[in-house]
This record gives sequence, C-alpha cells and structure tokens, in this order.
Amino acid sequence: MFDYNTQPSKFKFQGEIMVPGDKSIAHRAITFGALASGVTQISNFTYADDLAVTAKVFKQLGARIHTEISNKDMIIKGVGHKLKESDKPLNIENVGTLESLLFGVLASSTNSYQVVGGDYLSNRPVDRQINLLSRMGVKYQSKTDQSLPISITGSDNLKGITYHQDISSAQIKSSLVLAGIYAKSDTTIIRKLPTRNHTELLANYFGANIDVNPDIIVIKHGYSDLTGQDLTIPGDFSSAAAYIVGGLLSHGSKLILPMVGLNSTRIGLLNVAKQMGANIFIDNKSTKNIEPFGDLIVKSQKLHGTTITAKQVPFIIDEIPLIALMASQASGETIIEGIHDVHLQLSDRIRNMRVELAKLGIIMDVNDDTIIIKGNQRIIVKDDVDSHNDHRIAMMLCIASILTTSPFKIKNIEAIDISYPGFIADLNKVLVTK
Repeated sequence: MFDYNTQPSKFKFQGEIMVPGDKSIAHRAITFGALASGVTQISNFTYADDLAVTAKVFKQLGARIHTEISNKDMIIKGVGHKLKESDKPLNIENVGTLESLLFGVLASSTNSYQVVGGDYLSNRPVDRQINLLSRMGVKYQSKTDQSLPISITGSDNLKGITYHQDISSAQIKSSLVLAGIYAKSDTTIIRKLPTRNHTELLANYFGANIDVNPDIIVIKHGYSDLTGQDLTIPGDFSSAAAYIVGGLLSHGSKLILPMVGLNSTRIGLLNVAKQMGANIFIDNKSTKNIEPFGDLIVKSQKLHGTTITAKQVPFIIDEIPLIALMASQASGETIIEGIHDVHLQLSDRIRNMRVELAKLGIIMDVNDDTIIIKGNQRIIVKDDVDSHNDHRIAMMLCIASILTTSPFKIKNIEAIDISYPGFIADLNKVLVTK
C-alpha cells in the first residue's frame, strides 16, 4: 500500500496532455482478437494493470499476444474459437469487466474451466449472469452459487434466449452478446435503458451480426466466424474526465486533450457539464475509426446545479465521483436520479465516495435511488482520505486536492495503476501554481 501527500498550493491547468487508450475498448479488443481467426493489431494500447490480467487469461486460453509497450501496439494471433484447455484456474483477480466478458466467452466452449478472483470479485454476486447463461445451456458449479470461485462448462449447442433487462448493465449485456454470437438461434435483449455499446460495435466490426435499436438488441445466430482486424483505440474518456473537471473548476485553466474517445454512450459527463453551463470545444473530430474521437479544449468556467435523469445514469457510471465533486463546487443544487441500478452494481463506490468527500467537508444525501449535492461547498480538510482501492475515487481525490491549499494524504494511491499508471506524473505536467 502506498500513500500520496498532496501539495499545499492551489493550481490551474495549462498545456496539453494525451490520456491513455480507452480501457473498456481495450478489454473487448483483446477478447475479440483472441477469439477471432487471424491477426488483430491494436494501436494506442495502454498496458494498465487490469488489461495485463485480461491478456494473461486469454494467453492461458491459447491466444498468442505480443505487446510493443514503447509503440503502444498489441498484436494478437487468435484461436478461431478453439479455446485451449487449462489445468490451472483462470485467475481474473478483481477485473470486473473481464469477469463478464470471460463468462460469455466460456459459454460456448465444451471444455471445463475454473474461474477464480480477488477478494472484491469473490464477494460480488454473479447470479444474474449465471441464471441467464444457464438458460442458454451453460453448466456452473459453485460453493455459493453467487460468486467466485466457479466452475464453468459451456456448450456447443447454445440456444438463444430473450432477456428483458431488469437492470441496465453493459457487463451483463456483454456476456450475452459473446455467448449469443455462437448460439444456434437468435438472442434478444429487450432494453431497460441504453448502456455502453463498445461490445456490440466491436462484435460487428469483427464479423458478428447484431441489430441494435433503441429498445431492443438482436444477436443473430450463424455469424460465428470472427476475423482479426486492425483498430486504433481512442483516448479513454473516463481518464480525460478527471482533467475536464479539474480544468472547469480551477480558475484560470486552459487545457487541450487530444484524441479523446467520443462514443455517445461514454460522454455522459461531457453532457452533464454542458447542462451545468460549461462550453467545451471539440476540434479535429474523426468518425473514420470504429470508435469516434476528437480533441477537447477545456477552460475554467462557472457552473450551476442541474438534474441528471435516470436515462443519463448508465452513461456516467464511472464518473459519478467526479460529477459529485463538480456539483459541490457549482452554484445551486444537483440531483442525480435513478441510481438504483448503479447501487446494485457499484454500491461500494457510492458509499466510499460519500465517506471520503465528507473528510474534505463535502456533504451529500444518498439513498437507494437519488443523490443530492448542494453547491458552493468549501473544501475543508478534516482528515486524510482513502481510495478504498478504487481508481475512480483515487483520481477524483487528486483533482479535489488541486482546489485547496490544505494538504492531505491519499491512502492506497496505487489503485490508479488499474487504469492509468502514469496519472500523477501526467497531472503534474499540466499543473501551474497560482
């Protein structure tokens, strides 16, 4: 465990910083590249800790993966859906995205695998995914029937199902997409609300046939011959979000963030900032890549409170800690509605965010379905803070430290390495003392 001592100065942002490649897209690119026939070449790949776990697991399943760290390239020789047997458990540590993707991948293999994980995932229920994939023909064995470790035996005769979403979860949807590609009949997902669409986009790019409409997704059977592809991963919007919030809140700031991913299902924080009165300019927008991107130009601005509706919540799921900080420094009151599904998926994050911000004098009301944050709150350091091993909370606390002259300690700062190992070094490159 490592602690980080913040500086006793207020800062502003000046300059340009390139954020790492999008981690959500990279997990899926590795997955499809490993499953496909032929070679996949991924450009602008950032080798963060949890991506290393994903690569390790798919190597164990037979994929050949080579990474050029200096060039940010990854080359994958896929298995053509012929997964290798393994006499050792597949250890996914605490990578929640990998858990969902892997369950979907193993669903169509007749081999038996044991999946184990770290403390967090070993206590996170997976009953929804198990129940859905069991309906398709997958067999599971677990001591608890609720969480890892778990044994999985898939089927080469999967049947498609119809799933009426009870929660808006991109991870559960991703499991069904990966299993449905290899099913013998169509799989239909009737949406509760739209969620992130990286899995559907990349599945179709690699050769699947998925119809996506506002209310329904249909994974067509008979399109299981995925083929390796070349793709460039845009900058991770969730990483850029920390700079966006810092730049908006720190007076006198002007910051350029090149080549940031602008997938419409990921830029919820950008839309929230606009609702709060921000004007963020987008330049050099590209739509030629499978995932759109552009350069963001952020200047400090006065913000006001807003109401964030339930329909917006699936698109801000990673950025809620940053939005809470932003709302606390705006004028008026901000209400985040319809967080029930987020509570089911990320209850620890919301609870820990509330506890740690309270140590900085920022108070919010949280119940099962709503967060209410009053604006114009002063940051008053009452105690040292803790990331709780959550990289999103750790990054938010770093941004909060820029807005006060009172230093404090951030415990377990190494959690940032999960998604952005160079965050603090990059942050210091664009900070100027006021």
